[in-house]
Amino acid sequence: MLERRNTLAFYDIYPKIVPVGREVTFTVRSMDPHLMQDFPFRVKVRDLNGGGGSSPALYADVPITPLAAPQHGFTFTVTLPREEEYQIYIDYDGKKRPRAVLSVYALEEDLLCRKPLIGDFHGHTYYSDGKEGPAFVAAEYRKNGFDFVTVTDHRRRQPSLLAVEAFKDLDLPFKIYPGEEVHPHGIHMHVVNFASDRSANLFALRESTLETWVDTSPTPEWDTEIEAIKATLTDLPEGVDPNEVASAMIVSRIIREGGGLSILAHPHWYWQAHNVPDVTTRYLFEKGVFDALELIGGLHWYENDSQIAYYEKLTAEGVKIPVVGSSDQHSVLPYPYPAERLSYFTEESTLVFAKDNTRDAITDAVKELYSTAVLKYAGQFPRICGGSYRIKCYTNFLLREYFPLREELYATEGRLMHEYNAGTPGAREQLLQTVAYHAYFEDKYFLR
Repeated sequence: MLERRNTLAFYDIYPKIVPVGREVTFTVRSMDPHLMQDFPFRVKVRDLNGGGGSSPALYADVPITPLAAPQHGFTFTVTLPREEEYQIYIDYDGKKRPRAVLSVYALEEDLLCRKPLIGDFHGHTYYSDGKEGPAFVAAEYRKNGFDFVTVTDHRRRQPSLLAVEAFKDLDLPFKIYPGEEVHPHGIHMHVVNFASDRSANLFALRESTLETWVDTSPTPEWDTEIEAIKATLTDLPEGVDPNEVASAMIVSRIIREGGGLSILAHPHWYWQAHNVPDVTTRYLFEKGVFDALELIGGLHWYENDSQIAYYEKLTAEGVKIPVVGSSDQHSVLPYPYPAERLSYFTEESTLVFAKDNTRDAITDAVKELYSTAVLKYAGQFPRICGGSYRIKCYTNFLLREYFPLREELYATEGRLMHEYNAGTPGAREQLLQTVAYHAYFEDKYFLR
């Protein structure tokens, strides 16, 4: 869970995210009535990047209109001129420090029109080497603040379809997308298939039942295409394995043919050596073989850190690399080994700014660089990894001012999804009623 600062508990300001250059009326409500009893007070607005603390406020002594009883608070109207964060100071006469400092954000239209979606592109169930069933996994994601999830069991797409099937009769804003993790016979590289209508595993592997997921016996068609592509790879740098490259090209082709997103998973995972050598990662992204890099995953901190460092090196040299963050979870519940702390669920995620919570909108947003990866180890503050400066600044604001409030709603929906999945009488009706009630939330805080 994200830190919920006291200011979010004491005051509610809305809208929080507004257009640049448009006159907006903001409402400030006190959730603790005694905080608004000390009239008179003054309101000023500062642009966060407008100068030092001694510089003049953007707006000083802003006119306010008190809310009608029994509410406690006021409204004020201003125009925010640039894309950035703005702070609302509530100052009381005779006080050295402001009673409160609240934050809002102004956005240009290209980002304002997009929904901030928290998702995980990579996770497992007991149909490969995970611990819980697909539907249980999906409900637990919603309970922990996610907008979408993909089940990506090793060598099988079918488990993700079971998760979709479990909630198919409900019209939920939380979306479950099909997926799989692909690493064919003799290939070290792992590829995540997000939401494709086609399974690369079905093409690559002879065995396809859920029970035979550890069998990597290749199909004749796979062997034939591998050899055909290898014959065309005449420009490989030293140290790049043609088998790995040919495999990546086939898998990505199949994923894209089905409308999905092809993601290179955890290249710096320590498996005797790095799962994917740096020279291979560079080649694959320079050639556009993958759509995105799993920048952070369910790895040790030193694996994630070196992965981020190499990404920063490549992007500084002009290589375009869209990013996602994934948990690669093998359980959505804590492992009983605190010394090893093997539970990575919720610590890694993607924040993608998509025009809607659909497969096509998410894949387009990632490819167009409207995404970043968020890393939050237990007991630590979030770390925003990858993406542009403007995306990181906006993400910083959302992690402080928006998502902590939204998590409370999602926790209730996730709990009811568990009840529905377990067959609890009345859970369906209560879940749908709760979802309908929560529909106000985005419209309240976003002015589009």
